[in-house]
Amino acid sequence: MQSGLMFMLPTLMTAGAAASTGINGTTPNDYLKVFVALCFIVGLIFACAWIIRRMSGGVGLNQKHIQILSVMPLGTREKLMIIRAADEYLLIGVTAQGIQTLHRYDGPVDLANPTQSSPFADRLKGLLKGLDSDPLAKHKHTSNGEDKP
Repeated sequence: MQSGLMFMLPTLMTAGAAASTGINGTTPNDYLKVFVALCFIVGLIFACAWIIRRMSGGVGLNQKHIQILSVMPLGTREKLMIIRAADEYLLIGVTAQGIQTLHRYDGPVDLANPTQSSPFADRLKGLLKGLDSDPLAKHKHTSNGEDKP
């Protein structure tokens, strides 16, 4: 008699599980598992952010003493930077191998005056504004607005 019950035990267990499942075959425990996993992942994201902030020394939080004023890329990994560190203004070169101070300024750097723009930049700005900056454009049109052949 006991051997017959042993053969029926798996059948009884699956019948009991089928009675407690929902429409799509999910149980309330499945929802709980998904919720716990979601909370774990969100907690892991916050823990990683906290660890990164601690390892970097809070770089993003305190930018009062060191500021990047201007950056000029020279290549894929090389650039010139004007920075203000405390009350000093520095021109530094940044490469993949390291950082080197190129010049120390005596006083504050005036970045309000833009540098001279190139003729190409002027022409491109004119084209973008809808102005015809082509010097030959006046020769291409007739007085009645039609193009010359």
